[in-house]
Amino acid sequence: MSYPPRQFRETREAVLLEAIAAIGLASLVVVRDGAPEAVSLPMLAVPLGDGWVLEGHVARANPLWRLAEGGCAALAIFQGPHAYVHPGWYPGKRQHGKVVPTWNYVTVHAHGRLSPTRDPAWLAAHLARLTDAREAGRDDPWSLDDAPDGFIQGLQRGIVGLTLRIERLEGIWKIAQHHDDANRHGVIAGLAASSDPGDRAMAEVMAKAER
Repeated sequence: MSYPPRQFRETREAVLLEAIAAIGLASLVVVRDGAPEAVSLPMLAVPLGDGWVLEGHVARANPLWRLAEGGCAALAIFQGPHAYVHPGWYPGKRQHGKVVPTWNYVTVHAHGRLSPTRDPAWLAAHLARLTDAREAGRDDPWSLDDAPDGFIQGLQRGIVGLTLRIERLEGIWKIAQHHDDANRHGVIAGLAASSDPGDRAMAEVMAKAER
């Protein structure tokens, strides 16, 4: 693969799985009748054998799961922190002016084959895993057991589980690796001083990479 440039590629599986866990929400893309379709849904990476699968679910009314009955190819996109980069943050702007705006971002692409399940036991375990993952660390974490008897089971009948067996993971961390130290530090400072939470999140990603 010649693109993205090598310096932007992230290939460490542990880093990619950590990003998937932190981002949580995926854009799941499939092709139907020759045209791409996408649905947004939370997905969780779980180990299976010597690999990993992504778990998620959709409403039974969503036709996507029927497309997956034959084991269709799919792409799950996890969009992490991203931010516009103002050229004035580069010291180089004042020195020579040869700078332009850009966009920094983190994204993970998980390629694989999608299959559905309506097994009640699988769905119950999946919902528990998904909920526990997002509630972990909260002062008053919610669990499925907090709901009245029969409530979750009733809702569960209206969903279909999806699993994507990961065949390939691709990560892109475009965080000014091709700039010198002064420019990178200028961008970090500019983003960190922003009132936008997304800007500050990108500043943290860049600062972490400097360590």
